[in-house]
Amino acid sequence: MFNSIQKRLLVYILLITTFFLSGISILNYFWAQNMVASLSEEKASAMADAAAARVEGYLLQKGENAWTLAQNEQIHAFIQKVSTREVDLSQDRDYHEMMTSFQRIVTLNPDIKFVYVGVAKTNRLYANTEFKYPPSYKVSVRPWYKAAAQAKTLVYTSPYVCPLTGNYVVTASAPIYGDSGELLGVAAVDLPVDKLQEIIGDVRILDTGHAFLLDNNGVAIAHPSSTFYMKSFFHLDHVSPDMKRIAQKMVKGQTGMEKVTIGNIDNYILYTPISSVGWSVGVVVPVDEVRHSVYILGRVSLITVIVGMIVICFLIIMLTSRITRPLNEFTELMKQVEEGDYTVRAKVEGTDEVGRLGHSLNHMLDKQQQLIEQVITAAYRMGVVGHELAITMGEARATVPVVTAEIGELIDKQYIQGELKSTDLSAQSRTIHEFMERLIEINHTCRAVLARLESLESLLGADDYDEVQTRMEQLQKGLSLIGEELLTLCNTSEELQMDYVDTSNTVGNICRNFSDIITTLQKVHQQLSNISRIQCDSINRATQASLELVRWSQSLLQITSRFNIHPPLAAGTSQEAAATQDNGTQNENRH
Repeated sequence: MFNSIQKRLLVYILLITTFFLSGISILNYFWAQNMVASLSEEKASAMADAAAARVEGYLLQKGENAWTLAQNEQIHAFIQKVSTREVDLSQDRDYHEMMTSFQRIVTLNPDIKFVYVGVAKTNRLYANTEFKYPPSYKVSVRPWYKAAAQAKTLVYTSPYVCPLTGNYVVTASAPIYGDSGELLGVAAVDLPVDKLQEIIGDVRILDTGHAFLLDNNGVAIAHPSSTFYMKSFFHLDHVSPDMKRIAQKMVKGQTGMEKVTIGNIDNYILYTPISSVGWSVGVVVPVDEVRHSVYILGRVSLITVIVGMIVICFLIIMLTSRITRPLNEFTELMKQVEEGDYTVRAKVEGTDEVGRLGHSLNHMLDKQQQLIEQVITAAYRMGVVGHELAITMGEARATVPVVTAEIGELIDKQYIQGELKSTDLSAQSRTIHEFMERLIEINHTCRAVLARLESLESLLGADDYDEVQTRMEQLQKGLSLIGEELLTLCNTSEELQMDYVDTSNTVGNICRNFSDIITTLQKVHQQLSNISRIQCDSINRATQASLELVRWSQSLLQITSRFNIHPPLAAGTSQEAAATQDNGTQNENRH
């Protein structure tokens, strides 16, 4: 497939270039993705913080009016007055001053429609606008009244439907205390939720990114979707568990960013608290919109890589064509050399790498030509040496069996003589044993005579006659001497017996040693026979190797004869090779 340098260079360079360009593009893609995500996070976080600050500023600015009313002395005096007796409001100066303050607040804050003071003792609201109370209306149980009374400071209620207007409002309320610290009433202003919805709705990130506002109960005060507006995230079935978990963190006043799936769409959600009121602002940004610019960058990088690869491919083809042209010429030259023509030479132009390669090729051809001449000469000499070696091996093959046979005959002679000596020694050993047995018989006879003399002596010792006693004493004395001599003879025979036993054992050991020597000579004879066979086999193999060497030299001469090198000794070498072949054939036939 890749049988040319041009194709391999093209493939290798394209692979390396593709690898590096792809690696750089991938690194740039992920770097851009991280940068875009980081910038989007920073932007969304900044917008969430800005929205939270706007909501908090709006609430504090509008709630300050309720706090100002709670500190008004005319309002204090009016509440104390109406709490103790009936007052004609149309004629009461403090009441008119209070209404003037209410009207001033409404005039300066067009989004505030209701400003009022609630008094629990009269169960009545004193507001800038007169309206009818529902039959079950009680001031002391209203959420804004209870929250202010419990907190003893400025508070904000969760959104609720105003029973007088039917609209969602958030009430900022502050307690009013008397000189002795008793609760006189609560001053409050109603803030429309629409204004908070407008503030949150102004937060726009990318194409569809939006913000939402949760109170401390998880109720969406502001949300672009009506399915979430004024509903608790914890009570909606279509809210995912991940979103409920994030809403729980928002209610706790935490700050962070998480990735969550909403309606099969991955989104980043950033949330930050409004600490003064316990609410939290969240910003939703679709992941695809965040990465849209990264996708564009990826497509541009891919197009750039493809165009770059096309340009690089074109340049590589041009460059490799110039580089491989001399190499193709060298290839054609080597084909001629392969056919046996070692007289051709490469045309060298220039001193670059290709020129040096041409010089090296010509130098190699010169060396090859000289080497072939040396091979021809060596093949001739190898044939001669093989021929001489075959003759030498033939002579050795004829000599070794003769020498081995002579050594075997010599061993056989020694073997026969050893057997004869062993036979003589065995006969002598048997004679000695017979002599020893006779000595034993003599010893037994002497012992018997000695016993008889002792018995006779005992008989003679019993006679009482004096004359007989004298004779008997002489006889006893003579018998004693005979007994001593016989005892000496017995001892001597025992010593001879012991000496002959030792001699017999020595002769037996010598016989056994002769037997061991004979066995050893037999083994030596067998080993020499084996060595003779091994040497004959080795000589046969050496002879075959020498003949094979002759045949190889003839083959080398035949192979090198087709090379066109014009050696100076070609004619003589051919004649000598023919002579070597004839001699080798004759020698092989002879062996």
